[in-house]
This record gives sequence, structure tokens and C-alpha cells, in this order.
Amino acid sequence: MSEKISQKKDKSCLSFLKRFRKKTVPSDTEIELQRSEVIKNLKGTTLMVYFALLNKKECGVRELQKNLSLSSPSVAKYHLEKIEKLGLAENRNGNYRLIKKANIPSLTSWILLGKNLIPLILFFAVFFTVLFLIYLIFFYTIWVKDSFFVILFGSLIIIYLWFEVIIRFRNKPI
Repeated sequence: MSEKISQKKDKSCLSFLKRFRKKTVPSDTEIELQRSEVIKNLKGTTLMVYFALLNKKECGVRELQKNLSLSSPSVAKYHLEKIEKLGLAENRNGNYRLIKKANIPSLTSWILLGKNLIPLILFFAVFFTVLFLIYLIFFYTIWVKDSFFVILFGSLIIIYLWFEVIIRFRNKPI
């Protein structure tokens, strides 16, 4: 009799685990649908609000409205609720915080500084330009074959980086 009871418990535990797993682990198509929904809705001001949440741990509606110079707190709340509906943020007593990052590759190459969205490649372009100028000013003294290649390749890399910066600013997501 006790064997029958333990077998029933095992079966009920297995059925519970199967139902629990179905609810918690989304399939590949569900993940793709969620991702396409996030891509479709994270645009414009909502994207700017998302970046602001990425930079801060918690953010209230009025604080966000002031930081992003939005017209009213209701506009900030609308975009925060939109991000919350996507499952990326949660509301805790009026403070919103990010619980999940959006898995969108195009968003990883941007950073929000104040109210400005800046491509990360800009920092590399500035860094290598400064290094190259330091080389030209302080270390370049004699014209030799090796220095010609340093100047040539350094110039090509800097031109490429600044070209990429210009392209990123033209194709800005916001």
C-alpha cells in the first residue's frame, strides 16, 4: 500500500514539474517573438528612457522627466510603463528599475551621457587620434622607412574610425 502511495506522489511530482517547466522555460519561438516585440517597441523616447534606466539603478517618474527634459511626468510614466510591459523593468513603490537587459545587438554600441546618445566608437576614435598626435608631436623626429608605415597605418586607422563615427551618428536610433 505504501508503494502505491509513493508511486502516486512520484507521478504527481513529475506532472507538477512538467507543468512548471512549461510555464517557466519559453520555447525558441516565444523568445524570438519577445525579442521582436522589444525591437518594435524600443524606439524614440522609449529607447531614451530605457538607456536612462540602464545608467541608473532606480529612477522615479519626476526624476526621469527632469533628466530627459520630457514635457510632463505623464510622458515619463507612459514610457516607463511601456518598458515594464515588455518585461524589462519593474515598479517598486513608484521607482522603476531594470530587471532584464534587452538583447538587441544594435543597442550595445551606444551609451547615454546626460541627454545625449553617443556611439562607443567615438571614444576609440578620440583615444587613437590623441595617441597618434602625441606620437607625431613628441616621438616623430627622423623621417625613416619605419616611421612612414607608422604614419600611413595610423592615418588609415584614424580615418576609418572617424568615418564609422559619422556613419553611427547619421544612423542614430533616436
